[in-house]
Amino acid sequence: MMIEAKKYKGIDYIQLEELPQTQQERIRETLNSDLLIKIMIDGKIINNCLQYKDYSFWYASVFKSKQLESAPAKTDSEELVSKLAFK
Repeated sequence: MMIEAKKYKGIDYIQLEELPQTQQERIRETLNSDLLIKIMIDGKIINNCLQYKDYSFWYASVFKSKQLESAPAKTDSEELVSKLAFK
């Protein structure tokens, strides 16, 4: 599940440390570190931030697609039940 964006002075962002553990691990493996930003809030520098648009794109194109690839295949009977359930 995606986390909500934080907003600061018109910047929508997330902090990597606030992601669920599986996303933290995966994003660190696959994300170009040049996309990470630092934001100064009340004189404190907040590290490991990512613009929300970049997080959204990563989530849809990398994280979700990987989950779909690793999902177990349905058996024929499960496939039939799921088709019947939506008619």
